[in-house]
Amino acid sequence: MDIETFRKRFVSYSDEELILMLTKNASKYNPDALVVAKEILTTRNIDIETIFKEEEENKLEVEINDDEDEIEIKYIQSLSSIDQIGYLSEKRVEFEENIEEIVERNNKHLTDEELIENFEKILDTIMKCCDFGDITDIHSKENYFITSNSIQKRNLKLSFLILIKVDFVNMIATRDFRKRSNKQFFFGLLLLTLGLIFTIGTGGNMVMYGAILSGLGLFLAGIKGKISVKKQLRELSEAYS
Repeated sequence: MDIETFRKRFVSYSDEELILMLTKNASKYNPDALVVAKEILTTRNIDIETIFKEEEENKLEVEINDDEDEIEIKYIQSLSSIDQIGYLSEKRVEFEENIEEIVERNNKHLTDEELIENFEKILDTIMKCCDFGDITDIHSKENYFITSNSIQKRNLKLSFLILIKVDFVNMIATRDFRKRSNKQFFFGLLLLTLGLIFTIGTGGNMVMYGAILSGLGLFLAGIKGKISVKKQLRELSEAYS
């Protein structure tokens, strides 16, 4: 295929498609095709050289992270069983504190297609388990919602099949919201009732007053949770409409 044919074909391609062709998928294309793709982007005032530079920096960052992961694995293996538990516990706490930043950083380096593919894997795993996983699992509630937000920020369109999966997972999320608010409501009411009974019967002390305050806090949190469930369900269902 000659250069002129490539020009006629690629002129209808979007900027994103041409950039993807020149970066992640470059090895799949004829050199003449890449020349034409770069030429078209240049005429559209796209700074392709800066994009190349960012792509190289991203690759280097991934390589550095891979090397760091390998070093860390060797370090963990060198520790005793007890020290491994302590070290991994510290890492888990650090991971929990920075989960949003970690997921958003990982998603940032994904193309639109890769992000949607990753999101579908999360959905499939949640549906298979019929529940969310631990915070370190791919199907954690945190990973689901943060990745969902990443998709919304990019204004990506999801297929009908994925939207059906989203609706199902949102039902699971709503169930969990209800469970949490019901627990807060029940234990709050229990603490509040016991605290009041023992305070009236014994004249009260700091422990009973603490139980009353704790119970009142949980009770109010439970009520607030029940009220917000409908709002959360509506927001989840409207997220991709």
